[in-house]
Amino acid sequence: MNNRPLILRTLITVVVVLVFAGAIHPLFQRDYYETFLGMLTNKDDAEAVELVETARELQKKNPQLYQSQALLQAADDKGIDLTRRVKGNDLQDNRDVMSLIRKQASSSIRLGLDLNGGVEFILQLVPDQEFLSKLKEDSGKGGEGRADLEKRMRAEFDRYRDIAIEILRKRLEGQKIFEAEIAPSGSNYVALRAPVVAKDEKVKLLNLIKMSAKLRFRLVHPDNAALVQQYLANPENFTVPLGYELMKTSEFRAGQAPRVEYYFVENRAQMDGKGVSHAQAAKDEFGQRKIQLRFNTEGAEQFGRVTSENVGRQLAIVLDGHLYCAPAIRQAILGGNAEISGSFSDEEAKSISDALVSGSFPFQIKVDAVFDTDPKLGASNVANGIWAGVISMVLVAVFMIVYYRLAGVVSVVALALNIVLILGAMAAFNCTLTLPGIAGIVLTIGMAVDANVLVYERVREELATGKSLRSSIDLGYSRAFSAVLDANLTTLITSVILMYVGTGAIKGFAVTLSIGILTTLFTALFVTRLGFDYIFRYTKIDHIHMMQFFKNTNFNFDRMWSKTVMVSLALILLAVVLLCVKGRDVLGVDFTGGTAVSFNYEAQIPQDEMEKVLKAAGYDATVTYKANAAAASENRKVEVLIRGDLTGRSATSSPKDQLAAVLNKAFPDAKLSGGLESSVGGLIGWEFTKAALIAIALSMVGIAVYVSLRYEFVYALSSLIALGHDLLVVLGIYLLLGRTISLTVVAALLTVIGYSMNDKVVVFDRIRENVHLGVCKNYVDTVNLSINQTLNRTILTSLTTFIVVFVLFLGGGVAINDFVLVMMLGIVVGTYSSIFIAAPLVSMWHRRAEQRRNYNAKEAAAAECKK
Repeated sequence: MNNRPLILRTLITVVVVLVFAGAIHPLFQRDYYETFLGMLTNKDDAEAVELVETARELQKKNPQLYQSQALLQAADDKGIDLTRRVKGNDLQDNRDVMSLIRKQASSSIRLGLDLNGGVEFILQLVPDQEFLSKLKEDSGKGGEGRADLEKRMRAEFDRYRDIAIEILRKRLEGQKIFEAEIAPSGSNYVALRAPVVAKDEKVKLLNLIKMSAKLRFRLVHPDNAALVQQYLANPENFTVPLGYELMKTSEFRAGQAPRVEYYFVENRAQMDGKGVSHAQAAKDEFGQRKIQLRFNTEGAEQFGRVTSENVGRQLAIVLDGHLYCAPAIRQAILGGNAEISGSFSDEEAKSISDALVSGSFPFQIKVDAVFDTDPKLGASNVANGIWAGVISMVLVAVFMIVYYRLAGVVSVVALALNIVLILGAMAAFNCTLTLPGIAGIVLTIGMAVDANVLVYERVREELATGKSLRSSIDLGYSRAFSAVLDANLTTLITSVILMYVGTGAIKGFAVTLSIGILTTLFTALFVTRLGFDYIFRYTKIDHIHMMQFFKNTNFNFDRMWSKTVMVSLALILLAVVLLCVKGRDVLGVDFTGGTAVSFNYEAQIPQDEMEKVLKAAGYDATVTYKANAAAASENRKVEVLIRGDLTGRSATSSPKDQLAAVLNKAFPDAKLSGGLESSVGGLIGWEFTKAALIAIALSMVGIAVYVSLRYEFVYALSSLIALGHDLLVVLGIYLLLGRTISLTVVAALLTVIGYSMNDKVVVFDRIRENVHLGVCKNYVDTVNLSINQTLNRTILTSLTTFIVVFVLFLGGGVAINDFVLVMMLGIVVGTYSSIFIAAPLVSMWHRRAEQRRNYNAKEAAAAECKK
């Protein structure tokens, strides 16, 4: 029996569960004003109640104001300092209070665009004059005609637009928003969609997006103080010195007029912010916020030259045309560091730092329109997915209890706690739950069940040798530990690399999976062990019953290898042929872009029904409902995104007329009218694709290094070959069914890598153990025995995980069908390759090594006889 104190381990378990369970609250967004009133230190604060009424009046006058904007404006207009009226730490001004209220009012778990919808910004990119001048200058060097010149300028603009898209993506990721969708829209526009947990969060996103992050260091006039006095004495007749402009800073003071400082700043910048390599929000010795900058080598040299040549003058730090501060240069600054001080909220300081690090735009961002978007999966699909998930969990729980009886009950309790911990951790770390995130949870559930199965199958083996139940439990956990740890760590290596190198949905998937792996190790090894210790402490049970699929199996898998390898080669060849023949046709709209058509409508038709009709008509379509954020009830639209260019499908009608005809015929109550067409670029640009490929390659290398260190290099090589086999075979079968590759499919393929590797490591662990014990005369027999010994576990794990995804496949709806299909194929193919590809490759390598050793021994013996 485990002799570690029960009370301490129980306390640890209870505290961990309570902390993460508490983080899940609240599940739904709360009213902003009610949240503010609930946070007051004085519940009878009449002035705060009056402030809320004033804010509501401001919203009536200007419906486009959000609650946070209205409340902030009301407080600032009246000079009311809210920092001492609400409960909170480090609140320096009213903007900090607004940010705190927003966080308190938000729901605990952010749902992605696919599950909960969000906000869409249509952004117009207006090139800076200096950018246009440089573009014309560079393009004109080739001496082309006007048409060629315009073509080159268009190509250069598109290149910079793609850079701007990646900069926007990095900014959002700095705010822990990994699941945004950003794509070109038309010639000079970008469509950006992001999940939000509160309507007021749009303001924060809007400010972050519009920030072009143009940092300029400009000198203040040497006689600034005298000029300011002259200006204040007679502002109407004052003439600003040539080459300078008047700028000011404003500092909020509670109950008083803001403190305003004026500066005459040179129009010409001494240097820009391109040399900034790092920026972070910090505080000075007085607790005031600042932004610390660190320059790269070139930037440090330039900043050192500017400060050394202008000692004694003030250096204005201007960001996006706004003057933040103008410190005096006391001495040359040669260390490559600088700082921006000013009146920042905590949120602003973080946003500005992220913007400076992610890069600046060669454009001005004009927000052309803002829409609230409905969930991409549709309400019915979300509901179906939830019910399918619940049913699949119930089926897995019933199966575990029927198969393992009392031990199954313990594992089901641990599995329930595992789900609570995952959701709590996602809420605590501000993660976004999307379909790829669900992929991570599905994989986690499979791995959690797998860990329990590994332990229980070990316990069964120990019981079969005649040991007592308590000794069998101890030995079962002890001997299964290395397999459970290795299986989870190989997957964790993949997820951590994907988290740091990947972008977008790939990063979101990796974050969820990483959390799930850690919670799985805790519940499967710690919580279930504690459960058995309580059973032994308070009951007299000395035996447990378990079912068993296979007893004393003795299949000769080595003999099957020549046939199975031919099957695998045929499937791989099929995949390669399909990829070559179809080319870009295998890529979905996420990669290729397409045509977006927006219609007005009278009756809202379920998205999945419209997508079915369009698919039957030959259109690869995605349907999304959205509304103008300023007037949602008056300007609701349905947007149909079609893969590819529709202009060539009909010589007599436009794409919008083609789609309207199909949909109005199938759904006459919808009465689609109007229609705006625009070309939309793919969500997956080159930068995104490059990051994804690097992430996958590094994860493979990480797995290979870990497996090589824990086992042998041949195990790592066999694993990589088997993983490549799994991806190609799954992809080939998937494409053979007429499907296309989307972001969802990429996430599912990553899940297949994790699941398949987890399965292979368990077989490898048993091979290593049997080699160490010397239970067989040669390696081939050892591998064959190890596969037979782990066969029960392999079948059980695959079956329980398959139950989950199969129920999702039947009831999850059309929108997640592709994802679930890839998962189902991955489970079958991953299990197959663990038995018939990875382990036989190890066996083949060692068989040849043994043959070489035997041959060398015979040669040596023959040579000895000749002597």
